[in-house]
Amino acid sequence: MQYYIHYVPGRMRIESPTLHENPAKVKEFEIFIKGITGILAVDSYAPTGSVIIHFDEKKINCEQLIGILETHNYFQLIGAETFDERIKRGTEKALEAAEKIFDIAEGGIGEE
Repeated sequence: MQYYIHYVPGRMRIESPTLHENPAKVKEFEIFIKGITGILAVDSYAPTGSVIIHFDEKKINCEQLIGILETHNYFQLIGAETFDERIKRGTEKALEAAEKIFDIAEGGIGEE
């Protein structure tokens, strides 16, 4: 698993190997993050290491939040996959699968 980030104003979703399948670490994370000024809500899912953080941009911005998460070893921005990269990777996998199916279908027609 690798780090992932998706941001829209006031909302950030991350996935972290540190939190992946680690309910105790997720609980620790939730307590920690809720103590930061400007955090409005946190939704987490330990099986995937996914966390959605809602925050007040007048009190804390995305860059500050990422810095805090990196300092406390919950996240690493360098090498984190973005939403666009994830969509591209998924699309490429789907196209590869479609090509294989098409190749099999063509092979099956030629054998008749």
